[in-house]
Amino acid sequence: MIRHVEPRGRWTVAVLLALSLAGPAAAAQSASAGSRIADTLSLGSGPYSRMHTKLEKTIFRVDVLMLDIWLGPDDAAQLEELANGRRYSRELAESIAAVAINSQDAFVRVEFLRDVSFEQFLDGVDENLRLVPEAGIITKSDYEMISAGLPRWFGFLEERGVQKGDQMLYRIRGDTLRTQFRASGGEILLEQTDVGPERRRAVLGSYLVRGSELHKGLIESLFATGG
Repeated sequence: MIRHVEPRGRWTVAVLLALSLAGPAAAAQSASAGSRIADTLSLGSGPYSRMHTKLEKTIFRVDVLMLDIWLGPDDAAQLEELANGRRYSRELAESIAAVAINSQDAFVRVEFLRDVSFEQFLDGVDENLRLVPEAGIITKSDYEMISAGLPRWFGFLEERGVQKGDQMLYRIRGDTLRTQFRASGGEILLEQTDVGPERRRAVLGSYLVRGSELHKGLIESLFATGG
């Protein structure tokens, strides 16, 4: 059971950004190989295979990013069994989130709808990443390793920042996580592969853990599309 973590009370520019968790031993992939990260042939095609939401700044309603998560047919079948014919509830949302967080066949796409500075990016990553070990999804030592490495791993954004139209893409197959940062013009700025269950659980957990600003929107979208 995932432990509930209450939100921290301040808006974070990039709740979703806690997902770029490639470690120092990641193997760099070629740009041509990177183009295959969006291969979704093994994923589900029914209404319970996809969740999506938009993150907005709380006070000013400024669009920040769009998030889409596609899951494999086995996960989609579990979600249909849980949600079909039922109404949204916090307890049901927790069960749904647990299925998605543990998925071993998933594709995630984040599209930024405005510019974000490097500092805002890092603050948003760490603010939401720390919810994941607190909920028991990854260990504290995994969190500490990832948090300490973020400024180095994303150093290419220090001068450039995140720009409107940039995308973060993730492809999970088994315990393999492929991560890609694609500029709005199509240039691939980051292409990495990591292996380990903690990587995929950290990515999906950052979006779906209760307390994340994305949790409710993702779950509610499943009910809307599933009817």
